[in-house]
Amino acid sequence: MIAPKKPFDSYKWRWLSVQPTEGLLKAPVFLGVLRALQQFEGQPFSSEDLRDELQIVQDETKTTVTLARPELERNLFRNSGQYWKGTGLLEPVTGKIQLTSLGHNVANGAITHDEFAALMIRNTVLPNPITYKEDEINQWRKADLRIKPFELLLSIMNILGKAYAPNQASLSPNELIGIVIPLAGAKTPIEFIADAVIQVRIGKLDVSAWPNCAPAANDRRLAREFLLFLENFEICRTDYSVDSYQQRFILDELLQDIVEVEADDSFLENEANIEKEIEASKQSIFPVMIERRRVATTVLARSGQTKFRKDVLDAAGGECLLTGEMTPDVLEAAHIIPISHGGDDDVGNGFCLRMDVHRLFDAGKLRIKADGNVSLGDQIKKAVSYSGLPTNIAFPAPVMLANIDWRSKYL
Repeated sequence: MIAPKKPFDSYKWRWLSVQPTEGLLKAPVFLGVLRALQQFEGQPFSSEDLRDELQIVQDETKTTVTLARPELERNLFRNSGQYWKGTGLLEPVTGKIQLTSLGHNVANGAITHDEFAALMIRNTVLPNPITYKEDEINQWRKADLRIKPFELLLSIMNILGKAYAPNQASLSPNELIGIVIPLAGAKTPIEFIADAVIQVRIGKLDVSAWPNCAPAANDRRLAREFLLFLENFEICRTDYSVDSYQQRFILDELLQDIVEVEADDSFLENEANIEKEIEASKQSIFPVMIERRRVATTVLARSGQTKFRKDVLDAAGGECLLTGEMTPDVLEAAHIIPISHGGDDDVGNGFCLRMDVHRLFDAGKLRIKADGNVSLGDQIKKAVSYSGLPTNIAFPAPVMLANIDWRSKYL
């Protein structure tokens, strides 16, 4: 394979901030900050009220990122506001906090975090018109280059899994930086990019002399953020026992078809498309994939699940919290704070739920507040099968209200 050429000297992949803060892309932190912004909408980003709330988010999510900065330091949003602006959740203005309509819908749970992940996969485009400067965008335009990075990455993984072997459906940051980004800049067809990845893996292709598309200090971290998003929002999984750039981000479920990477304009490019794209994202395969992966990792594969289920069902008197169903075969123990986000198998961290209700709860389409309030997503409200669900419930004595409060704030 002939070495690709850079489309222009400064070609690289950057999604959001030029100063990456990887921990901000973890779903509880990302969503917790968004809800803090909503709480103090109209106030300046430097307000003490917001800073105090960010300290709570920082403590409760146990993030290593300093969200609440001392008064004399730059606040979080001076360097990192693009994480929420560049995803269409915050208005791209300075001064006072102003969420977009999409931002409010994500913060309120009207758009679940699974659906938000699907929206980003389908609509993220390079150059991002919100986070790139005009001269940068002009370079991409001059090169007639437009890339939908998440759809491209998932397409490559999908081809690797289908054409070679299921265990090949993965990419590492090194492969992204050294193979995918240079070839994508040269407008190489997806199938050829996937083949190049395989050829490098089996030692038949040397890319060491290919152009360096991540030359600056932060460029490699900027590129890795694309894969981190897929992992943090549960599309892919990875192994943290190896070096960060050798990690394999693995697509466990192959797609029936290659993802369409030449789709219509992103809503980030054309706001008129947003309602159509929200609905298309909700109906796409990605929320379903996330849910199936969640079931596999939290219910089927964990050895502690049997005791947890027994303890939770015993505490609930063998009755679904919302439906009153008492048939053991269809009852499950739902974690309030998921294990993947630091939850445990204590009985106080579980609800007894019928299987289908459990799925809705995990997907965020059914939300429960610490005051017992139950809210349903629009799609579920219209479903005859769930018309009898209560709007307020009482919890069994062992359930810890603090766990319910955590979930409603961060997932």
